[in-house]
Amino acid sequence: MHILSAKNIICHKLLLVLISVMCFCLFQPEIAHSGSDCDLAKIYAAKGRKKPKYWHKAIELCPGYIRPYELLGNFYRKQGEVDKAIELFSNAAELGSRNHKLYYLFALLLYQKGEIDLAARQIDKSINLKATYAKSIKLKEKIQKPRDVQGPKIDILEPATRRAIKVVYQYENLTVRGIATDKSGIAWVKINQHIAVVDKEGNFLKDIPILVGSNTIAIEAADNIGNRSKISVHVERDKSILASTSKINSSSRLSDLYGKSFAVVIGINNYEKWPPLEFAIDDAKAIRKKLEAVGFNEIITIFDKEATQRRILTELFHSLPKNVGRNDRVMFYFAGHGQTEDLANGGKRGYIIPVDADTSNYSATAISMEQIRSLSNRISAKHILYVMDSCYSGLGLSRSYGVSAKISGYLRKVASMRAVQIITAGGKGEQVQEKDGHGIFTTYFLKALEGEADINKDNVVTGTELGAYLRPIVSNASNQAQTPLYGRLEGEGEFIFSGNKQ
Repeated sequence: MHILSAKNIICHKLLLVLISVMCFCLFQPEIAHSGSDCDLAKIYAAKGRKKPKYWHKAIELCPGYIRPYELLGNFYRKQGEVDKAIELFSNAAELGSRNHKLYYLFALLLYQKGEIDLAARQIDKSINLKATYAKSIKLKEKIQKPRDVQGPKIDILEPATRRAIKVVYQYENLTVRGIATDKSGIAWVKINQHIAVVDKEGNFLKDIPILVGSNTIAIEAADNIGNRSKISVHVERDKSILASTSKINSSSRLSDLYGKSFAVVIGINNYEKWPPLEFAIDDAKAIRKKLEAVGFNEIITIFDKEATQRRILTELFHSLPKNVGRNDRVMFYFAGHGQTEDLANGGKRGYIIPVDADTSNYSATAISMEQIRSLSNRISAKHILYVMDSCYSGLGLSRSYGVSAKISGYLRKVASMRAVQIITAGGKGEQVQEKDGHGIFTTYFLKALEGEADINKDNVVTGTELGAYLRPIVSNASNQAQTPLYGRLEGEGEFIFSGNKQ
């Protein structure tokens, strides 16, 4: 009996050791893992509480995953490394964090550094997310208490001039883009005495003419109590690279307008929690084929199970900003579900639905149009076009204006001006219609690129012409079940396709 008990004890101990080894392998991602990099990043994020190096690894694996930025930023805040914490909090905010505590901590650090205007902006975001959060309310009172005697802070995003580096432009028009912040709010921004468009966040943009040779660009801003500030930048312009023609005669001629052409094309048929679609992937494949035919150099395609929230955010917020240049164009095409959320303040927020999105918790699992809009601040592309074969509202579009085609040198003018445009398949509550192997919207979008949307017969199809063509024809083809929406997020230029038959 004693010998048998000893054997049992030995076997028991061996079994415990074996189980421990198996658990170690299973839960150490460095040793064994499966799934995508973004799935692995979630594991690293959970482990980072003991070793912050895992949060760094999570960010490296999946740059579009918000949580490790928040956790690592808070870690550095507690360590007293304020600049690192601010950088990480800023990244989380740009990716669309919905964490009111993050914005409070972000604002607190900025306030402690004396960046009062930037702190005011972040604390407002915290209060908008949770109006009853006492720490944010108290900090806002501190921020507002000092008397505002300074003009707005002006940061220039474009032209991206650097000290001791001469930048030469080859266009008749220059996009001036930046952000003005002030705790008293921004009344106006002027570029060379011309009023620029300013959104509620202080982002401003204006396309201005520049002459051959040296040009001085004066940017002036005023807050709501009359304080002003002014800065200047200097740019050089060489002769225009575009001939003074009003018509494009070939697709090769169109290539003169752009450096590279990038596209991200997404199609989702089989959702994890949402009803399946039948032709979304076929639509996306047809779009990819058409874009290849009209000269797009870099096309990223993401289908079905690969189209997770984190994968899409990684492509948009990490891959594109690294590769896109000032003279490039970028098109984002999405075929899948869209949804509109009614906000407590009476507004609306639109979402595109990734394959792994929840059916109710949109802010945490879907991708909002606020995030899509913020992408345009991260990439320097001259022209950006969002094409969404899905239905929702809450896009926050400006009016659908464009420069009149009667202006001499029209194409040369709009080709050099910044433009961020968007076209969607329909509005809130409308259902995307599918017929004959394709969605109706994409069917007519493909026809538009073949030249049917070339309204003024100048051999190009512009973003404005796409909107003008698709809105009535898709509405009629679907018996008014879906009516496309078109508008601008930024700028006065035009995204341009060749209007010749391919």
